[in-house]
Amino acid sequence: MRKLIMTSVFVAGLSSGAFAQPASNEAKPAAAAEMTTTIKKSAAIVEIEGSVVKVVTKKKEIYVKDAAGKKHEFYFTDATTVTSGGAPADFSALKEGTNVKVSAEKHGRRLTPIAVEIR
Repeated sequence: MRKLIMTSVFVAGLSSGAFAQPASNEAKPAAAAEMTTTIKKSAAIVEIEGSVVKVVTKKKEIYVKDAAGKKHEFYFTDATTVTSGGAPADFSALKEGTNVKVSAEKHGRRLTPIAVEIR
């Protein structure tokens, strides 16, 4: 019974043209696949100098107010480096009132710091 059903399905597929090759004068869709382009949005690198106005230790976040009075939020990752006087420093060295220069990747509205230099 199973062979009869499979044979019927195969014959029906052949008669419907499901397994047919395109005629030589038809356009082949393979040419379109060769023109595929991948677009990657790269993050913009920004540098912001200002004063730390808030530190959230549990979330590893800092808020920095720049010279124009705009407040920026920075969300640290494991790759974020902190330096003071050219030497490595800990996140705990960041206190309210500390002057910093932050190099960060901008992803939409989110700022991910790459490096924070305590001044």
